[in-house]
Amino acid sequence: MENQQSQEQTKKCPKCGEDVLVSAKKCKHCQADLRNWFARHKILSGILAIIVLIIFSSIVSSYNKTQETMGDLKKTAENNTKELDKYQAIVDTGKKDEKVNKIGDSVELGGAIITINKVVFSQGGQFSKPQPDNEWINLNITIENTESSEQYITTLGQMFIRDSEGNSYQVAVTDKSIENVNNNLDGTVIAKSKRTGWVGFEIKKDVKGLQFQYNGSIWGGGNVLFDLGR
Repeated sequence: MENQQSQEQTKKCPKCGEDVLVSAKKCKHCQADLRNWFARHKILSGILAIIVLIIFSSIVSSYNKTQETMGDLKKTAENNTKELDKYQAIVDTGKKDEKVNKIGDSVELGGAIITINKVVFSQGGQFSKPQPDNEWINLNITIENTESSEQYITTLGQMFIRDSEGNSYQVAVTDKSIENVNNNLDGTVIAKSKRTGWVGFEIKKDVKGLQFQYNGSIWGGGNVLFDLGR
């Protein structure tokens, strides 16, 4: 029993291998320092502790800055979303307020008065037809120049058809435009005068919600819309 207690209270010296007390700081045989590395190197241990503290503080500071940056980005994203919502609301309001005129209405835009006199749908004749599943729509239009200087009209850049499916159609060669080649709307309209002619479009057959869009010029200047009755 006494030997077991003595065995439990001693350990082997790592230098000389002799038995020493567990609590001994030095070996009584070889005078080796039995303390752990940190106890034997207090200055280095202090420096390491300071380095670890600095690294830990840097990590905490970097984490906090990252959290702040993420918070700022989140606020920016929320603000951008709000601005986009405001812009979309303005666009939607503009669409709701967009006036659509009727056939026969005379509408003024940029020094010109536009009137749609007649709308004719066509499947073509013996020698000319629209593409399969398409049809032609011909508009007889009067454009009056109210300015004191001439205006140039181009059907290809100023006139379009659109439908309820979101399709847009440019000017096309149709039966009416061929029959009335000398009465087209392209060209100069002199001051204080007007021109009447046909302009045609090739559209998908049986589409609904047809509207004619006339732009003030090929560079902008606003536009007007006419409901074509289908």
